Amino acid sequence: MGVLLAVWLTASMAATDSAAIITRFVEQQAANRKRADQYTYVEHAVYVSFDKGGKSKKDRSETREVMFVEGLPYRKLVAKNEQPLSAGDQAKEDARQRQTAEERRKQRRAGLLRRTFTLGTDKDLLDLFDCSATREEELRGRKAWVMECAPKAGREPANAREKEAMSFRRTLWIDQQEYALLRSVHTVLSGKVNMKPGSTLTFDFAKVHDDAWMATSGVIDGKLQFLLAIQPAVRTEYTYSGFQKFDVESTITPDGEK
Repeated sequence: MGVLLAVWLTASMAATDSAAIITRFVEQQAANRKRADQYTYVEHAVYVSFDKGGKSKKDRSETREVMFVEGLPYRKLVAKNEQPLSAGDQAKEDARQRQTAEERRKQRRAGLLRRTFTLGTDKDLLDLFDCSATREEELRGRKAWVMECAPKAGREPANAREKEAMSFRRTLWIDQQEYALLRSVHTVLSGKVNMKPGSTLTFDFAKVHDDAWMATSGVIDGKLQFLLAIQPAVRTEYTYSGFQKFDVESTITPDGEK
């Protein structure tokens, strides 16, 4: 009886600690988001495909400036394959930016402009997932709790957004000093998204300018899935650099307010 009680108490304490870590983490993420949303940066993406033998081949690369248009992030294409855009591509990109600005202005006037989340929000960890600290690791010289977060058993998604969020299992490396996110791995569990189960999205984070924690690199690895057709394995490798603080109260409107 004494052994069983000790085991139960240990499990209960572990569950309490995990809940406390996740609650503190969600609070920290909300505060960090306000700082992170003030930064522009450069995103460099390398697209890789694989042949039937598993040999990889670089297909192309794209460089984008992540800026703000009408107060929301906008990924402006500035180079392809490490080369500046051609005159034709530049004209298309300028037109896309103008169209985006106009659509966002219309949405704002209609009260419809809002952010969207394809992988779920941090708050979902409290509402939709069961999270437990499985181990401790050191990552880039910082001690972290490794949290495994799985969709709650028996919890039915209330809408399409929740269904999409619960299509992933999350593994999080949470810094023990600042409760910041050092690494995240989203693993596809079901076919509710256009990636085959087992596909992963991995991102690493670091503190920028001793201010905000930002993604600095990432890899999306897996197979795309459209209806019943499974596409070949693909990989996209991201690096992020050139972080600069920007006044998000300002807005970029290519042709001025209309």
